[in-house]
Amino acid sequence: ACKMAKVTGLTEKKDKQPRPTALNTVEMLKLASTVLNMSPHYTMQVAERLYISGYLSYPRTESTAYPQGYDLLGTLSQQKKHPVWGDYVQNMLSHG
Repeated sequence: ACKMAKVTGLTEKKDKQPRPTALNTVEMLKLASTVLNMSPHYTMQVAERLYISGYLSYPRTESTAYPQGYDLLGTLSQQKKHPVWGDYVQNMLSHG
């Protein structure tokens, strides 16, 4: 048996998420291992290729600061067709 429900009110609010903190090398290696099941060696190879291609700051840095004008969504969009992590990136872009 179906029951009916009546919406009696609606509250809408805007929520602004802060920019995520950049990863230092150690955190990058940990996340790549636990989330993407990538070895440290392979992770550093990928980071080096991303650096050479201009998508990543120097991969062996401990800096966690993004430049003021960094386009995170644009950077992620360029990675959504990658055969290893493209589905993960697409999911992040679609669901936040």
